[in-house]
Amino acid sequence: MKLPRRRREPEEARGEILDAAERVLAERPPDAVGLADIARDAGVSHALVSHYFGTYVGVVDAVLERRRAAVRARMMARIAKADLVDLDELLDALFEALSDRTFVRLSLWALAAERPSASEGFPLPAQGMRLLAEAIVERLGDRRAETRRRIEQAMVVAGSAVFGYVVARGAWMGALGREPSAAFDRSVRRAIGEMLRGFTAPLAEGAT
Repeated sequence: MKLPRRRREPEEARGEILDAAERVLAERPPDAVGLADIARDAGVSHALVSHYFGTYVGVVDAVLERRRAAVRARMMARIAKADLVDLDELLDALFEALSDRTFVRLSLWALAAERPSASEGFPLPAQGMRLLAEAIVERLGDRRAETRRRIEQAMVVAGSAVFGYVVARGAWMGALGREPSAAFDRSVRRAIGEMLRGFTAPLAEGAT
C-alpha cells in the first residue's frame, strides 16, 4: 500500500529536497541523475521539486550554492577570529573545501555546461569572492587600491592552482611517473603558499 505523503512547510520541503539531491549526487554523476531520482529520494512528487527549483539544473545550482555558502562562512570565520590574516589558514580552508568530491564534480559539471551560475566565480558564488576580499582588506586595515588588487589576484591564483591540482592530480602524477601521495600533496600546498607569500609580501611591508 502506498503511504500518504507527509505535509511539509515550504522551507522544510525545500531543505529536504536539497538534502536528497546531495545524497543522490554524491553517489552518481550529474548526467546520470534526474528530477525523478531526487523526488523519489526526498519522498515528494516530481511536481513539487519543479515547483521549488524549476528544472534539474536549478536543483544542481542550488546544491552548489549551499555548499559554496558553507565554504564562505568557514573562511569568513577564520578571518574574523585570527589576530592576523593567516595565508596558511586560508589555503587550508581552500584545500579542505576541495576535498569534497561531490562539490568538485558538480562545479566541473557546471563549468563544462557553461551554466550561468558557473560564471559567478569559484569557489564562492554571488560575488562571494568580493565579500571575502573585502573581509581581508578590513582585517588588514589597508584600503589602498594596490592592496585590494593584490588580494584579488592572490585569491584567483590560489583558487586556480588548488582547483587545478585537485582535479588533475591523478593525471599529473601519472605524467610524472609518480604515484599520488599525501607527501606530494603537502609539497604542492607548500609551494603554492610560498608563491603567494612572495606575491603578497609588499602588503606586509606597506602595513609597517
